[in-house]
Amino acid sequence: MPQKHAPEFKTMIVELLNAGRTLKEISDEYCLNDSMVSRWKRDFTLKSGDFSKKKELSAEQEELKSLMK
Repeated sequence: MPQKHAPEFKTMIVELLNAGRTLKEISDEYCLNDSMVSRWKRDFTLKSGDFSKKKELSAEQEELKSLMK
């Protein structure tokens, strides 16, 4: 079962990246997958630094989601 990380932990990891630490260093030190850390950094930028926000869907995505239900 995948481990769920707290938003505060994700924010700390992204801040370490922004402070100049390498992806490899952080991944090794915290036993994290490189692609997951990269995704957290991308999400951090898209969500303006707030991991507690839900992913915002476009109108088309919302319609598709409702049709699939």
